[in-house]
Amino acid sequence: MEKILLQVKSFFKALLCFLIACCLLPMVILSFVCVHYSDELVNYVLSIKYPTLTISKSKKIRTFVDTPRNAGIFHFLLQIKGQCDFEQIRQYYADNLTDARDKAGYLRFPKLRQKLVTCWGHYAWVNDNSSFNINNHVVLSARTYRGRPVSDSNIQDFVSELATKYIPSDLPQWQVIVIPTATTTSNTTNTAETENENMTAATQTMAEHYYVLVKVHHLIIAEEEDLHISEILMLQENGRKPVIDIDQYGGRRKSQALSYFVREPVHIRRLLQHIAAQIVNAWNAFIYEFESLETPDGYRPVHITNVTQLLSVLLIVTVNVCIDYWRTMQLRQKLQRRYNVQKDNYGRLRIFTMLLMKEIERRNLSWQSAWMSICTSWHPTNIVKTWTKFLWRLNINNTILLPYRIYCELMAIRELIFRGQTHLTHTHVGRISIYLPMLLYAQIEFLKICYEIFKAPVNIYEELFVKPSKEANILQLKSYSGRKIVSFSKSINAAELRQRHNFDATTCESDFILACLAGALRDYFAVHSSQAPVPQVLNTTCRTIAKGYFTENTGNKAENIGGVVFLQLPLQAPSRELVHKVHTIVEDIRRKQIMIYLASLGQTRFDLLTALLPRVLTKVCLNFFSHNFPVTITEIHGATSDFETLWGHVVEDVLLFRPPQSKTCLSLNIHRFGDRYRLAIMADTQLGPDHSQISRAFENYIETLQL
Repeated sequence: MEKILLQVKSFFKALLCFLIACCLLPMVILSFVCVHYSDELVNYVLSIKYPTLTISKSKKIRTFVDTPRNAGIFHFLLQIKGQCDFEQIRQYYADNLTDARDKAGYLRFPKLRQKLVTCWGHYAWVNDNSSFNINNHVVLSARTYRGRPVSDSNIQDFVSELATKYIPSDLPQWQVIVIPTATTTSNTTNTAETENENMTAATQTMAEHYYVLVKVHHLIIAEEEDLHISEILMLQENGRKPVIDIDQYGGRRKSQALSYFVREPVHIRRLLQHIAAQIVNAWNAFIYEFESLETPDGYRPVHITNVTQLLSVLLIVTVNVCIDYWRTMQLRQKLQRRYNVQKDNYGRLRIFTMLLMKEIERRNLSWQSAWMSICTSWHPTNIVKTWTKFLWRLNINNTILLPYRIYCELMAIRELIFRGQTHLTHTHVGRISIYLPMLLYAQIEFLKICYEIFKAPVNIYEELFVKPSKEANILQLKSYSGRKIVSFSKSINAAELRQRHNFDATTCESDFILACLAGALRDYFAVHSSQAPVPQVLNTTCRTIAKGYFTENTGNKAENIGGVVFLQLPLQAPSRELVHKVHTIVEDIRRKQIMIYLASLGQTRFDLLTALLPRVLTKVCLNFFSHNFPVTITEIHGATSDFETLWGHVVEDVLLFRPPQSKTCLSLNIHRFGDRYRLAIMADTQLGPDHSQISRAFENYIETLQL
C-alpha cells in the first residue's frame, strides 16, 4: 500500500511539473523570438560601427563564458612515431590549411589567418589578414627543458608549461608546437677493465618518436564550418579494420561505455527510413520513365506527345529548380558568413528565374510544344485510345487476373504462417506484413517518448536542484587565474585488466574505471583536508566524444559529440561495493536524464538552449551550475587506436585536453582507444602541482586494485 501511495504521489508531482512547464512554454517561445531579433539587431549595429570586423554569431556555451583571461583553448597532444621533420610538417600545414583555396579561388579557412578581438562584449574577426605569418603558428620547441633534453621522462612537465602560456592576442588563436625528443642510452661492456671504471660513456640520440602539441580556440572550431579537428591535427585512419569483441554465445559484445546513456529510437527511425526509401525509389522510377536521358553529348530530350508527359516533365523541372535554388542559397549564405561580403549582385528572384530557364532550355520546353501536347491529347482519336486502354486494364485486373491475385494472397498467407515472412511483397498481405509490425512498434516507441516528455520536467528539476550534493569542497573555495596546466597518466592495457577481473552485468568495466577515478579524486581532496573536508559525493558533468571527432573530415562536426549528464560521483576508496554503487548511479542516469541528455545534445548541434534565453540569464545559469559542478568528465572512445598523419607517420597516441571554463576548474578526459586507457587532466594553475596526483593515483588503482 505504501508503494502505491508513493507511485501516486510521484505521478501527481510529475503532472504538476508538466503543467507548469506547459504554462511556461508561451514565455519560452516569446523569449526565443525576442532573443533572436535582439541578437540580429546587435550584430547589425556592430557590423555598421566596425566595418573592418566580422562579428561572431556563435551561440555556443563556451562563447558566453569565454574571456581573454580564461579562454577556451583546446589542447591536443600527439605522440608520433618516426623522425621529426619540422619543415615537412610546416609545409603540410601551409598547403592543407592556411594557404588552401576552394574552386573559386577563395581561402578555405580564412579564420585561421584572422585575429580575434572583442567589441561590446562580443567576439569579432579582423578581416585584414595581410600580416599573417605561418612561422608564428607552426613552431619548433626547444630541445631542452630546464637544462635537460626533452624526453619521455619530463615531457609531461614540459607540455604543462607550454599549456600555461597564452597565445599572443595580436595573432590568430591557434598554434602548433613540434616537440622533438631525445633519449639517453648508456654503452657499457662486460670486460674486467670497464667494470673498474667510475663512469660510463653516454650518448644523446634522437628518439624514434616526437610530440606535437596543438592549441586551437573553440571559436575557430565552431565558426569555421568546413574545418574539422582531423584537418587541424592532420590525422586520418590507417585503414585497418577494428576487432569485433564476441561474447561466449557468439554474439557481438555490447559496449559498456558511458556513451550509451540513451537508447536512440529504433523503430520510428526504421519506419521513416523505409518510407523515405520507397519515396526515393518511386521518384527514380518516375524520372526514368519521363525524364530526359543524359548522354555524353548532353541531354537528349524526350519528345512530349501528351498532357501526361508535359505535366510529368513540369513536375521534374519544378523539383530540380527548388533543389538547385536551396543549394545555391545555402552556398551564398556560407560565403556571406565566411567573408562578410556579398559575392554577387543577383537577387533571389533573379537566381530562381535563371535556374528555371536553365532547366527549361535543357529539356527544350516551349509554349509551342506545350500547346501541341495539349492539342494531341484532346484529339478525339487519342481520347478514344486512352479510354479504351483504361477500360481494358480495369477489366483485366478485376476479372481475368482476379483468381491469380487471390491465389497470390493465399500463398502469402501460407508463407507467413509456416515461415514467418513472405517474398510476395506485391500482395496486400505482403504489404501488411511489412508495415503493420513497423507501425505497431513505432507507435509503442512514440508512446514511450511521450511518457519521457511527460516526466521530463520533474526529472530535470530533481536532477539539477534536488539530487546534487550541497557539500562544499576545496574546488569551490579557490580563486582561479584562468591559466591551465595539464597532466596525463601512462597508457594502461585494458586486456590485462579484464584478465584480472571478471566483469559482469553488475560490475561493468566502465563502472570500474569511474570507481578508480573516484578514488583518485578522493586522494586529491584528502591532501587538502586541512582546508576543507573531503566531500562524500562530488557533483560532476559527463559527456562522450567518439573517435571520428579526430579522424573524419566530412559531415557535421558535432555528430561525434554526445550530450551532457550530471553524475554524483561517490568519493570512496575503490572497492567492489563502490563499483556496484557507481553502476546503480549510472543506471539511474539512463532512466531519468534522457531529456537532459537530448537537450544538451540539441545545444551542441543546434544551439538550442542558448537561443531560448537572454545572454545575461544564460550567463547567470552557467555560473550557477559551473559552481555546483566544478568537475567535468569526458570519455573519448574508439574501437581502435590506429591513427596516421597525412605525411605518413604512425600516431602512437592522441590526447585531448578540454579546457574548464567559468567556475569549472578541473577537466578529466578518459581516453579509450582500442584496448588502452589513458587519463588526461587539464586544470587551473591554482590546483597545481597536486593535480598530477590524480593521474598517478588513477593508474595505480587500475593496475593494483583487486575486486
